[in-house]
Amino acid sequence: MLDGILDGVKLEEVREGIFSVLSEADRESDYDGKAGLYDVVVGNRFYNRLIWGNWPSNYRQFCRACLRAASRGNVIDAGCGSLVFTASVYAKSDNAAIVLLDRSIEMLEHGRTRLMKICGAVPEHITFVQGDIFRLPFRDACFDLVMLQGVLHMFDDKAAILAELERVKRESGTLAFTSLVGNNLLGRKYLSALEKSGEVATVHSTESLSGMLESLPFRYELASVGNMVYAKSA
Repeated sequence: MLDGILDGVKLEEVREGIFSVLSEADRESDYDGKAGLYDVVVGNRFYNRLIWGNWPSNYRQFCRACLRAASRGNVIDAGCGSLVFTASVYAKSDNAAIVLLDRSIEMLEHGRTRLMKICGAVPEHITFVQGDIFRLPFRDACFDLVMLQGVLHMFDDKAAILAELERVKRESGTLAFTSLVGNNLLGRKYLSALEKSGEVATVHSTESLSGMLESLPFRYELASVGNMVYAKSA
């Protein structure tokens, strides 16, 4: 899928099997140095059940269903993180090409390690890329499936992110995303605390997020489980 890179974008291997399209001066991320802690906390099944009303299996099931629907197609997971929930799903995927993109090289290293533990090596159809979800380094209409899992709630400018994701999605393709929301008191309080610490943007419920999305030129079908929204392009 790297043949879909925009003209003029320089691709450099910065770690074994990990490529960057960012300049050397722009490669540091706030999540570098936090990947281990992130995995311990965010990856905990009981934390997910108590705070967000989901099991990690819910996230894997959503990812697996999306990949199957785009079987043999090209896929990008923008903001893939460390694959703490999805490594086993990608390890068994049969899609033509999968790009796993994140801003943090350390997150990508953790994801690469996870895949290697499962598969023995990174599958040939999977590529790790360090990049910016606001400026994806790919040409228009490259992907049959564009995924954004557990990222949208981190940014206020959701319209810009979704517009960029829609740009690289084929007309017949699917954009699928998940986002934390505050649908109950515990979820709202926890997200409000994360908002104050700068970890998330404006706290939405499923209803208010849906209302915000209705103002965009894109259409999505939203469903929620606990404090997590699961959405696909309509």
